[in-house]
Amino acid sequence: MRYPATAGTFGGMTRAPRRVLTVVVALVLGVVGLGCGFVNQAKNVIDTAAILGDFADRLGRSATLTYTAEYQVTGGEKVTLAQDPPNVAFVSKTGRFILTANHMIMCDTAGGQTTCQRAPNQATQTEAPTDAATAGLVAGVAGPGFVTPELALGMVAAAALAPGAKVDSSERNFAGERSLCADVTGLENASQGSDSLKDFSVCVTELGILASFSGTLASGQRGSIELTSYRDSVEANAFAAPEGAKVTDVATLEK
Repeated sequence: MRYPATAGTFGGMTRAPRRVLTVVVALVLGVVGLGCGFVNQAKNVIDTAAILGDFADRLGRSATLTYTAEYQVTGGEKVTLAQDPPNVAFVSKTGRFILTANHMIMCDTAGGQTTCQRAPNQATQTEAPTDAATAGLVAGVAGPGFVTPELALGMVAAAALAPGAKVDSSERNFAGERSLCADVTGLENASQGSDSLKDFSVCVTELGILASFSGTLASGQRGSIELTSYRDSVEANAFAAPEGAKVTDVATLEK
């Protein structure tokens, strides 16, 4: 399942929901004279934005954390996300994608042999793993149904402005981590196309780790990830090509 891209998924997203809430409040104050029905509708938007803003604040904190999280992805794939800012790695059974301040490394394992490409990271700062340059590389390793914290953050921010969106919050436990969850529905009118989100559910731990994400597209296709284990450390070799791999230096990575 390929989740739709959201405007604002990229840089500077951690403050977006709060800016969204401020804009919504200003709009409501400017149209009070339009009638109670409109005001009530606007209040619902404010309530939705406020709830989702709390989730965005939590998810935004994850960018500063050092941790290793293992996820179960739709279709049976298991993916490990290791992060020690500014380094991040996505590892599956058949490959891995590593992003550091200096390099981007993509590895593929087939027939017992691992081959890797290593390219310079051209960005002035390490870019988010869901930016335009690397989103396809992450999907190639983790699968199109995998959701990074940055992508989840973008969807939360977009939903905060979606007309008709409804949010129910709850608390659940994932891998022993207490998590706050939001079930978002009513997104049908927010965008058009079979690959647009109809609804989604997101859970975030108290520390800010993405605990789960599941979504349904307008076409009926579903995808999900769920946290199965977590620790606040990473392996010493988490951001290097695996031992014994054949590494080829290239100008740019090829999928």
